[in-house]
Amino acid sequence: MKVHVCAHGRTHMRLMLRPPCADWTGRGDISDVGEVVRVEYVQYGNSGLKVSKLCWGAMNYYERVSEAEAIASVHKAIDQGINFFDTADGYGRGQGEVELGKALKGKRDGIVLATKCWVPMYKWPGGRGCSRFHIMRAVEDSLRRLQTDYIDLYQLHHPDPNTPVEETYSTLDTLVKQGKVRHLGVANHYAWQVAHQLGLAALRGWEPLISLQVRYNLLDRVIENETVHFCKRFNIALMTYGPLCGGILTGKYGRGEPIPEGSRLEVIPMMQDALTDEVFDVLDEVQAMAGRYGIGMNQLAVKWVISKDYITTPIIGGSRPEHFDPMYELFDIEIHDDDIARLDEVTYRFRFQEFANQPKVEGGAISLNRW
Repeated sequence: MKVHVCAHGRTHMRLMLRPPCADWTGRGDISDVGEVVRVEYVQYGNSGLKVSKLCWGAMNYYERVSEAEAIASVHKAIDQGINFFDTADGYGRGQGEVELGKALKGKRDGIVLATKCWVPMYKWPGGRGCSRFHIMRAVEDSLRRLQTDYIDLYQLHHPDPNTPVEETYSTLDTLVKQGKVRHLGVANHYAWQVAHQLGLAALRGWEPLISLQVRYNLLDRVIENETVHFCKRFNIALMTYGPLCGGILTGKYGRGEPIPEGSRLEVIPMMQDALTDEVFDVLDEVQAMAGRYGIGMNQLAVKWVISKDYITTPIIGGSRPEHFDPMYELFDIEIHDDDIARLDEVTYRFRFQEFANQPKVEGGAISLNRW
């Protein structure tokens, strides 16, 4: 076992372990667990949770694969030592939770399962957001779809400007007291919004938040300006999504070339606005550096995120099994500090842009500023 304490006080363990499974509880034959794997685990914020340094994300996975493929991919992740899985009720209007629930059936022990609520799931008024009315219904439906009686980490997918925060967080505290939820987190929140909840929790005796999920990659570094410092100061786990910037950092999009058929940028045309000359200059640099190491651009992009001590765990995702496989090699890849610094330098300009997925109220309607 190799233990490393980083400059920010977080403990990182690189272990040769068997994959997480029911046998960790002492049940079953340990010979059935599977082959020994190498993985890193970290402390998850101000909690007792230990999570894998990579989190398996279910955002797009349900769309293009069969149920058998989806289940096999989750099982492979577990075999690789991944014990942290993130989904949301809004992924495929619940289908992401359904598929993950089927895959984790019989393998729930030892797994840290995270999901979210906020998006419109019901047709009636109040069928979205962070009201008590919506959250109480949403958590019951998530438990049913995930085929579990508790959720390890329950997150608000976005802030809800139409609901008093006292109502929202008193409801989440109730869920913890009921045993349906064990820990609380939020996604796409400003640092001050998390601070507001921590203050309310301390004042009212409510369960505090332990994590914040935000977008972070070489082309979106805005959280470095404030969020990173806040999370370090208050020991909030920083869980990041979009390490490949919607596929832009995989190398599939070329300067002056047509958008590949079936790609994410074809499905979401507004994202094509991100393909500027500045972005292509960065892609050229990333591609050249990845070539020198003999690895993929996708691996280098995620390895850059992992290299940041302030990031607790990035979420890896994809729409096909082969999108996940290169990520399991990351712990055997070493990138020189000088090259990490070079990537920092050429992408510095991307620290200064709009914070992603923060809801806005316009004419009484809520919209998200995303691309």
